[in-house]
Amino acid sequence: MAYNIYDANSVNDATRAYNNVANNAPTFAESTPTKQARAQADNYANSYKNRIDGGYKSNYSDTLNSLADKYMNNEFKFNANDSSEYQQYNDKYKREGATQQENVQGAYSANTGGYTNSYAQAAGQKEYNNFMDELQNKIPTLKNNAYQNWSSQQEDTLNKISTLQGFDNAQYQRYRDKVQDDYDFMTYYENKYSTSKGLDMSNFQNELARWQAQMSAATSNLSNIRNLAEQQYEHNNVSADTQASIDSSKRQNDAYYNYLNGKLQNDWENNIWEKI
Repeated sequence: MAYNIYDANSVNDATRAYNNVANNAPTFAESTPTKQARAQADNYANSYKNRIDGGYKSNYSDTLNSLADKYMNNEFKFNANDSSEYQQYNDKYKREGATQQENVQGAYSANTGGYTNSYAQAAGQKEYNNFMDELQNKIPTLKNNAYQNWSSQQEDTLNKISTLQGFDNAQYQRYRDKVQDDYDFMTYYENKYSTSKGLDMSNFQNELARWQAQMSAATSNLSNIRNLAEQQYEHNNVSADTQASIDSSKRQNDAYYNYLNGKLQNDWENNIWEKI
């Protein structure tokens, strides 16, 4: 019965097979989906940090502060002499009072031959004082009008503050929404990255286990080929009886060798197709 010949060429072939497996050890690498999830998570993390560090910046704070100061510092004060309307009344009543005073004094003087007497002066002064009294009676009305104007201005300022506060609150809410969106997306992609990387690691562990099995088979095959080559060498230098014993052993080893080579080749082809 013919059997395989094991020599230096056989050992070289087994060594090349061993090295081929050894040189193709798998290495862990993140998949494209994993890298994309990592990049997205980092992008939203940076955006979130920048928004938090930058803080909220209102477009209305300066105007609101100015209006608040105006409202708080705008106390009601009324001085008739500072009122243009009062000055108009003052000029009018003084002018009309003086005219009436002259008319009354003239009338009384006419009755006494054109001479002005104390009675005429007193009557004229009384008329003038009546006009001055009317002028003073205008002051409460002027003060009330001034208060109404002041109150209206204060209310207008409050309305402006309220409107701007509404705008500011809406702007702040948009800012908070963006911060929350960044945080939510960051969390989502962090979880996606963790899940995807876990799958990558699982696939790597499976690939590593297959490679370790191939290495074990290649190591065992190389060791057996070396032993068989040594036996082949000895076979060529022993007696016929010993030769027959060696032949029997070699046939058994041949069968085991063919099994190992077949298994190694099958594992290797399956791994190649999986990678493809």
